[in-house]
Amino acid sequence: MRTLTAHEKRLMLFFGLAVGVGLHLLVLKFVLNLDRINRRNLVRVSDELLEAQTWVSQKDEWAPKIEWLQKYLAPVSEGNPASALQKTAQSSATTAGLKIEEQTLQPARTGPFCTVYANRMRLTGSLEQFIRWGVAVYQPEKGMAITALNLKLSPEPPKMIGEAEVAQFFKAQTP
Repeated sequence: MRTLTAHEKRLMLFFGLAVGVGLHLLVLKFVLNLDRINRRNLVRVSDELLEAQTWVSQKDEWAPKIEWLQKYLAPVSEGNPASALQKTAQSSATTAGLKIEEQTLQPARTGPFCTVYANRMRLTGSLEQFIRWGVAVYQPEKGMAITALNLKLSPEPPKMIGEAEVAQFFKAQTP
């Protein structure tokens, strides 16, 4: 092999320096990316910690509510609770004097703590009839409530058109 000339040695030195700088830049990019990921995780964890501390500080306020829910929220009954809910909502609407335009049973929504059965209804009647219906339907001891209500004046006042969702809450089934 032949020896390198001074010019070739200088070029090899620059080439080696360029490769070294390139490797250092790649390592620096990797470290900065890792730092950014760690900072994001730290912010997420600190937000979770703050939320957890807030819940712990409100424990005394929520304890009676949790006890009430455990006492009154019944497990899902045998049969079809959706049809029983629909019958209750229908009978209370007709008793209050409301006219049922349409209604649809919603699919059951199951969450980690409760199962919700709902019935969407479109009703017409006076405001007084809607109030009587709302009082009849709201039964917290049975887990029943109006979860959505939208009232509008009908083309022939004082009648109103209302879209409502009546729901019944049950304890989640534990496996």
